[in-house]
Amino acid sequence: MGTRTYYPLLLALIAPAACGGESDPPAPIERQLEVVVRTDAASEAQCPHGGSVVHAGLDRNENGALDEDEIAESTLQCQDEDVAPDDDTPDDPPETLVRVDDEPAGEACADGGAAVRSGPDENGNGVLDEEEVAATEYICDDALLTRMVAEPPGERCASDGIAFQVGRDTDGDGELGDAEVEWTEVECSDVIQRDVTVASAEDLALLADIRAIHGALSIRDTSLASVELPALAHVGGHLTVSGNSALASLSLPALAAVGGRLDVHDNAELARMELTGLVQTGGELHLSENPALAAIGLAALRKVDDEIVVRGNAALEEIELHMFDRLDDVVIAGNASLTDVVVRVSPLRDLSTQAGRVTLLDNPKLASAELEADSFHGINVVRNASLQKITIESDRIIGDVNVQEAPALDVAWLLTTADSFADHLEIGGTLYVAAPLSSLWFGIEQSGLVAGGLVLEGTRIERFERSVAHVRGNVTFRRNSNLGYFEVEQVDGGLTLDDNDALGNFSVRDDGNLGGDVYVVGNDRLQHMAGLQQTHSVGGDLTISGNASLIRPAMFGLEHVGGNVSIGSNPALEHLDLGTLRRIEGTLTVFGTAMSVWSGLDALQSIGGTATISGNPDLETIDLLALQSVRGFFAIRENGQLRRVGLDALSRADLDITANPSLPACVVDALFARVTGSHRQEGNGERCP
Repeated sequence: MGTRTYYPLLLALIAPAACGGESDPPAPIERQLEVVVRTDAASEAQCPHGGSVVHAGLDRNENGALDEDEIAESTLQCQDEDVAPDDDTPDDPPETLVRVDDEPAGEACADGGAAVRSGPDENGNGVLDEEEVAATEYICDDALLTRMVAEPPGERCASDGIAFQVGRDTDGDGELGDAEVEWTEVECSDVIQRDVTVASAEDLALLADIRAIHGALSIRDTSLASVELPALAHVGGHLTVSGNSALASLSLPALAAVGGRLDVHDNAELARMELTGLVQTGGELHLSENPALAAIGLAALRKVDDEIVVRGNAALEEIELHMFDRLDDVVIAGNASLTDVVVRVSPLRDLSTQAGRVTLLDNPKLASAELEADSFHGINVVRNASLQKITIESDRIIGDVNVQEAPALDVAWLLTTADSFADHLEIGGTLYVAAPLSSLWFGIEQSGLVAGGLVLEGTRIERFERSVAHVRGNVTFRRNSNLGYFEVEQVDGGLTLDDNDALGNFSVRDDGNLGGDVYVVGNDRLQHMAGLQQTHSVGGDLTISGNASLIRPAMFGLEHVGGNVSIGSNPALEHLDLGTLRRIEGTLTVFGTAMSVWSGLDALQSIGGTATISGNPDLETIDLLALQSVRGFFAIRENGQLRRVGLDALSRADLDITANPSLPACVVDALFARVTGSHRQEGNGERCP
């Protein structure tokens, strides 16, 4: 079917500069390698009804044909079972066509190659269209390998140099053999213009006097016990040290800059890493899974252009990162011995400093963390079992602050502005603190803004005030056993007070409108909710339940509830205190109160869902004198002392009045006679004489 020339390699071959002089680099040299295909007729055993076999491979002997020993892939293209010809069916089956496309480096071919596509020419246009492709096989390039050898003084170098031998791994053994060397590049100065791979102690010796490598430097999967490059000051590409099972010491004391990523990972014995002169990296900094590494020695590092990841270094005890102006994301996770973390961004050229998202995760011995920048993208501190103190010096967190699963945490200083010109503090996302801390401090009183939600859960804080002035989302205080009082000047979302045993009072001086749910449940010492007495509307549900000492809600200004109202299992409740509430969009449920005389819903005019008043053992009267409409059924059940029901303005409703033994049945009959709808009564008192 013909041949196709494939170019797997374009290598810039840098000519050596004469010692003491300069020369222009030569043009790149292209290495050509042909991918050839051949189509043979299939045997009857292969295709009973006829077909073809498409073979493909590399033309290693460069004779322009695909020889038997060069076949890498074979694909059968069989015809369907014979069909009797008619006017619309040609006598001859369609021709099998083959197309060869470039295949970039990726999943199919690690180093690139060719995709050989074949299929029948169904439309007879002589071109293999995409919809006609029946099979695809890949012919991948041989891996390109290099090795270094000494270049003695002579014709190519006036003094000692390094020869980089390059070739394809045709036998697949992972090493460049003498017979596989295809060309050689020579470097005569102390600057290398290409990527360098170190595989042995001999390679290191050749690089001992090298001052700069303009490409990448890779030290992978070697048996080296130590790596020392005392003169190396610059690596232009990535620097990778990984999978070296015996490596105990990495010493690059003169290295000042890495142009790409710095990646040191999976070196089981690495205990000492000397990068004391390193000032900046142009890509990520990854230090991971080096279980013997006790210190990272990056005292001079001031600039990392991408994320920093320090993960799974079991012996590492402390981390200090001091950056200038900008810092990307930082992840410090799974370091079993780590006790102290400092991440600080200081101004150099810019007036303000910025950091990305900082994550401290699963560091079981971490006791102290200090984070400082004018702004952070977010803070995520989770599952650090020994963490006792965290300090965040910042004016602004753009996203969330999340502190959870820190059972030893006692003190948190959040958003302090010691050296800042900011007149307020801001968290752009949610502030979520779930830890048994006793102190949570903010640096500026009554000026903090939380644009998301505020959650304090499981703390031992006694008072929370003069910290956050405005929360645009929801406020949640849950299981804070010592919390006696809190204050938030304005809340735009909802309010959840859940199982705070010591809570006696609070203040939410909102603008009169809470946009979400109000959920006050299980606060045993709470006697009133005067902190919400200025609230005019609740956008979601209003739930007041299971508060053992609650006598009255004291929501004197409430006029509208956008969801359901549920007031139940408050055994000391004597007043509903919702005297200005006119409209409930959802349901109304009142149960388990201590009320004897109904009070507190005098202005209620409409209920958008059902209404249920049940299980109030001392309740003698129900007076909803302004109520005009209930869209769902209205149930009055199991109120043992109930004697009177006042629904004077109600003209239509489906009424279910049952199991109120003190309520005369004739009173219920009179109510049914006046209010239209479906009615049911059962288990009420005797009928009137």
